[in-house]
Amino acid sequence: MRGRLKLVVIIASRRENRYGDKVGRWFAEQARISPHFDVEVVDIAEVDLPSIHETNLSPAMMILSQTLWTGDAFVVVTPEYNTAIPAI
Repeated sequence: MRGRLKLVVIIASRRENRYGDKVGRWFAEQARISPHFDVEVVDIAEVDLPSIHETNLSPAMMILSQTLWTGDAFVVVTPEYNTAIPAI
């Protein structure tokens, strides 16, 4: 039998006064109760994301890439604006 899955919860909003961080962290706490998951939260407001796609990854992007690469399952908590996710 396989061990615990690495669940990555991505809080995908950078706006001030956002609510998604509260929802994402609540979800992560609920998932941590399960014996099936090791949970890691990625809050993109805390990651130095470039505004353009760069050829060479910054140190922050390398860390983020490694975190995502090692994930087994993902939950993306994102706001909805005008029936779509934010462009950023």
